Amino acid sequence: MPVETKKVLWTVISVGLFLVVFFGTALLLFAPRRGAPQAPAAVGNEAPPRAVEPDEYLLNPAPAPSPAAPVPASPGEVVIVYGDNPPASALPGGSAPAVPAGAVPTPQAPPGGTALPAPAKSGTYTPAASTPAAKAPAAKPAAPAPKPKTVTVTEWWIQASSPTSRSRAESLQAELAQKGLSSVITLKEIDGTTHYRVRIGPYTSEKEAIGWRDRVRALPDCAEAYVSKTTVQRTL
Repeated sequence: MPVETKKVLWTVISVGLFLVVFFGTALLLFAPRRGAPQAPAAVGNEAPPRAVEPDEYLLNPAPAPSPAAPVPASPGEVVIVYGDNPPASALPGGSAPAVPAGAVPTPQAPPGGTALPAPAKSGTYTPAASTPAAKAPAAKPAAPAPKPKTVTVTEWWIQASSPTSRSRAESLQAELAQKGLSSVITLKEIDGTTHYRVRIGPYTSEKEAIGWRDRVRALPDCAEAYVSKTTVQRTL
C-alpha cells in the first residue's frame, strides 16, 4: 500500500474518533436525568395555562398572611419590632411601668449593666422682675446771655492835619504809619468845603496825648497839630 494512501486513511480514522468522543460527551452533559421535573411543552405554540388570572386576583385579592406571634426574648437581647406599636405585654419583661403625664421617664439600666443617670429636673421658668431704667437728669436751662452794658468813655486824639485833598490826607497817613503812628481819616464839612482830618489816637489821658503832639509837630505839614477831647458811648 502506498505511503500517501496510508496517510489519508489515518487522517479519516482520527477525525471519526474525534467526532464520536465529541458527540458522546455532549449527550452525557445535556441528556435529562431521571427524576428531574419536566417543563410542560407547548403544543401548537400555545403557552401553558396560568394558575390564577390577573382580573380574578384583582377582584378577589387573597388576604395577607397574619404576622407570626412574637417570640419571647431572653434577658440581654434587644427586640426590634417593625410596624405598629406592640402591646406592653408583648415586650420583654411584661407590662411597661406607667409614666405620669408631663413627667420625664427615668432611663432603666439594661440587664447586667450600670444604671443611667436620671435627667435633671426642669423647673418652671420665672422671668426676672424688670428694673425701671434710671431717668437721665433733666438738662439745666441755659443761662441767659448777659445784657450788653453801655459806658461813657473819654478819649484824646491828636489832629495832625486837615487838608481838603483826599490824596494828600492818604499820603500823610502813610508817612505816619512809617513812623509807627496809627491814624484814621474822618470827614467834616466847613462852609461847604470837605476837610479830610488825619487824626492819631486815641489816648486814654490828656498828658500822654500832649507828649505825642509835640513829636508830631516836628513832621512836615503837621506844625499846627493839636489835642482834642472826645466823649463816646461804648458797649461792653
